[in-house]
Amino acid sequence: MRVGQAIASAKVLCGNLHVLLRDVAVEQEALEQLAAWCVQYTPAVSVDGQGVALEVEASLRLFGGHARLTAALRNGMHELGYRATIGIAPTPMAARLFARAEAQGIGVRSCVAIGELGGRIAGLPLFLLDWPQRTLALLADLGILRFKDILALPREGLARRFGPEVMADLDRLTGRMPDPRAPYVPPPTFHVRLELASEVESTQALLFPLRRLLSQMEGFLRGRGAGVQQLTLTLEPVRSKSTRIELAFASPEREADFILALARERLGRAQLAAPTLVIDLRAEALLDYTPRAATWLPGREEQTLGSERLLQRLSARIGRERVFGIALSDDHRPEHGWNQGRGQTPKPPTQRLRGLTPKPHFGARPLWLLHRPQKLVSEDGMPLHQGRLDFIAGPERIEAGWWDGEPVARDYFVAANPGGERFWVYREHHDPKCWYLHGVFA
Repeated sequence: MRVGQAIASAKVLCGNLHVLLRDVAVEQEALEQLAAWCVQYTPAVSVDGQGVALEVEASLRLFGGHARLTAALRNGMHELGYRATIGIAPTPMAARLFARAEAQGIGVRSCVAIGELGGRIAGLPLFLLDWPQRTLALLADLGILRFKDILALPREGLARRFGPEVMADLDRLTGRMPDPRAPYVPPPTFHVRLELASEVESTQALLFPLRRLLSQMEGFLRGRGAGVQQLTLTLEPVRSKSTRIELAFASPEREADFILALARERLGRAQLAAPTLVIDLRAEALLDYTPRAATWLPGREEQTLGSERLLQRLSARIGRERVFGIALSDDHRPEHGWNQGRGQTPKPPTQRLRGLTPKPHFGARPLWLLHRPQKLVSEDGMPLHQGRLDFIAGPERIEAGWWDGEPVARDYFVAANPGGERFWVYREHHDPKCWYLHGVFA
């Protein structure tokens, strides 16, 4: 079989041949998604026919040269499910020419210097260009099959016989004429759909195609310098209700591996209404993302990030309603000086205390606060707890809570028993003879 052969002739040669209609709209959508992914390497990306053109001169130093950048592009596109051929040249048309030559199995060396371009393209066939078949057939009848043949012809006669468009293409190809391209502008939101080859019944089997979509999203977000705090994953069957999964993060994220780990936990708890045929991934709100620099010794920020991601994974595994967090509150009453949040992933300390840090206290505070104050036995007006308590500091008066119906009016003391143990005790204003134990110092 060969390109351009009739379907009937191809079926004669291959009896089990399956013919699929070409969907140009789907191809264009895939190219635009690939262009949005490539923006992470350079902002000068354009959709060029059946490929994507990248102007990478300004990005070479960042990515370590042509070889490393090309390897990163090949590996990344392979993870996205594409098999790409790459051409490197000083002009966009020459780069496309080299990529098509590689796809046809024609060996050609990459070129980065404009002075060497003519020698590199000399032996390439003319059919690699997007010229009309009539023009290529007429050139072939004249024995002009390669670029060295057509470049040796007089320019005036070539333009007069084949039209100025042919001459302009050759000038853009060789760099004699500028060839500006309109840069591709990524959309303001991320949305991608993937139709699977067959229906999938197991949620674990969805992780591999989901990894591909998340890698595509990571490249898109890197190009925008953005992250997401919420994702919507929809699993669509053929004839049934879709399964929708919401993924939320404490801070903007874009790393595919971390998001996939959370999605794996959520998918493990999900029940599919029917086998899945289409995976739909959507992120409506893109937020500013600050890359986290790796350090040799983890500091406070790295430790905070690790605990934050641990809490997110726990929430994904056992449910947000089962994850609790403790935070300080602005209240002088000791029993109201902290609160326990439920139903949401606790924020890291740098966020949950911002604007809620209590005012500084003048007295000492115990490490262990009793859940309920314990009434003490007193003797001659002095409290007893494993012996007579002697006051070390105090009194510290606390009067608060009249606004919410739980008023307190107490005098607190730091006291010690004969064994040297220190306690936090208080007495009520309305009954100064009654003493209560409220905390124990370390």
